[in-house]
Amino acid sequence: MKKYYKYIFPSILVLIIAISCKKKDYLTDSGVHNPVTPLSNYDYLKQNSWKLFDTLLLIVDKFNLKEEVNEAKTFFAPTNYSINAFMTARLNERLATSSSATYPLDTLYKYITADSIRQYMFSDKITLNDIGEDETKLFTSRGKVSHGVFKELQRANAYTQYTNNPTYLLYLVKVRGSLDVPGVTPPVGEEDIRVRCQTTGVQTSNGSTILHVLNNQHQFIRF
Repeated sequence: MKKYYKYIFPSILVLIIAISCKKKDYLTDSGVHNPVTPLSNYDYLKQNSWKLFDTLLLIVDKFNLKEEVNEAKTFFAPTNYSINAFMTARLNERLATSSSATYPLDTLYKYITADSIRQYMFSDKITLNDIGEDETKLFTSRGKVSHGVFKELQRANAYTQYTNNPTYLLYLVKVRGSLDVPGVTPPVGEEDIRVRCQTTGVQTSNGSTILHVLNNQHQFIRF
């Protein structure tokens, strides 16, 4: 399994740094990026120029899930970083008792099931526009796991300095027990798990399916 140290950015607005040998550096806003692609979920991930999903697709192939990934109306894709984080955590547990311990991909295959991938698939099309202000909308994944989805308005200068329009980030929430209520401390072990998307709203298969990418800090199978 390879490690990669680049990040992908939200697909809706792309800012390109243009460098010229005759002029000073300047920032060019390339406008609204076309989010629609004829590629399927699987092929879109496979063609990622930074190979951020090669390990994910190995798992998909191992469990013969390519067709299900493509048929899912929404797929929240974890990156190689997420899978590597899980494998590193399991390896560290083994190293605590054996200095020669390893945790290769074949060992991961024995630990997980097809539902480990299905937990990120949904039969509903889920987009930012489908989620209201101050709303957490509940969905059940194809892995029979309850999730919430909400969007959060960004107020940091990193977002507001480039546009006067409101900028939202999408979050996927693993509901443990019942959905957490703001201001109320949930029982120990039932705290919901929030995962921010680093790319949202890619309309795959000419808009018939939706692809979101979870941020690299998410740990695979934590759900």
